[in-house]
Amino acid sequence: MNLSPPKSQQRPSSLESSPIILPDEIITELLSFLPVKSLMRMKCVCKSWKIIISNSSFVELHLHRSTRNPQLTMVYLPEDTDKAFVSPISLSHLLESPSKPITLTDDPYYLLNDKDCCSVAGSCNGLLCLYGCSDKSREMWLRFWNPATRTISDKLGHSPDAVSSYQMEFGYDNSTDTYKVVYLHKGARVFSLGDNVWRNIESFPISYYLNNGVHLRGSVNWLAIHNYMDDYDYDDDDGGVFYYDCQYITIEQFKIVSLDLGTETCKELLLPRGFDEVPSFEPSLCVLMDCICFSHLVKKTHLVIWQMMDYGVEESWTQLLKINLQILKPIDEWSAWVPLHLSKNYDTLILENKVDDVTVVYNLRDGSVEKTIITNGECSWIYIKKYVESLVLCH
Repeated sequence: MNLSPPKSQQRPSSLESSPIILPDEIITELLSFLPVKSLMRMKCVCKSWKIIISNSSFVELHLHRSTRNPQLTMVYLPEDTDKAFVSPISLSHLLESPSKPITLTDDPYYLLNDKDCCSVAGSCNGLLCLYGCSDKSREMWLRFWNPATRTISDKLGHSPDAVSSYQMEFGYDNSTDTYKVVYLHKGARVFSLGDNVWRNIESFPISYYLNNGVHLRGSVNWLAIHNYMDDYDYDDDDGGVFYYDCQYITIEQFKIVSLDLGTETCKELLLPRGFDEVPSFEPSLCVLMDCICFSHLVKKTHLVIWQMMDYGVEESWTQLLKINLQILKPIDEWSAWVPLHLSKNYDTLILENKVDDVTVVYNLRDGSVEKTIITNGECSWIYIKKYVESLVLCH
């Protein structure tokens, strides 16, 4: 007896062995959601995947996806050592499990000293701009590092006139697709990754710049005090906090200096009108929800955060938050708070205490505060900023 189905019901054998071939567009879309470490392995699957992943359009698409899931990157010194490590910190970990301890990496690959660098000038699109210097030759240099792809540039931007007190910031010029470094010391110079040249910025205001600049939409922005060059006290051993005598400063001296990385020209922006009292500690700039934000203490009792809703429009300042400092549980009143991240639904704020070397996660809905616990023991924080993984080339 023949138990085989009629020929009309039999599937051709060719269909049984035919592979399913996805269009490149779908493969590209699926790959763009993977982390960089996985993509580096996927390059070895086949030649066509390697071509897709190496394509500049894919790099841009993947970067766009990554910006939705930022991390923090931190430079720290373990206790009783001069070895500086760079360690990523998961923002999702802090937001979802704020009480769960964090272990900072001690992987030798993330040791800055082995890269002839001492710290980080800035983070932009997955690249870290490192800098190093030689006290003996008074020389300074830069290196551009993508920790995710484990690639790093040669030493670039050699400057023979390095000084001990300067500031640097790293950003991206959208108009020319160029990464740039800004060096501040009695004026400003700009270095472009690609042409390896430093250029002076004409008519850059000589002021005292309180803290590192913040990069936003092709600009770098600093908080400055005009006409206040002599009577300040900067304590680098206390988290880089700026102390001053309030009686020698007026509100009118505070300004934001903004440098357009495309035109390499600068302008000044006024702070919010509600900022009407000189704070006892260093106020700061940050970026929250893709907006410039300004934060300062009021009478050592509250932290006020202002948001510039429309960048460059001084009338668009609005008060975002006013936080009672007792809620944040500072170790003492001499604490300087800097906002690091605000969740998408505006219900959780992560702040750094620059004096106590600690971050706290503040839940705005229920008022709870969780202090981040580091399992590595005592360590000094040098730098902490936003970071995203990317495939961006560092040379």
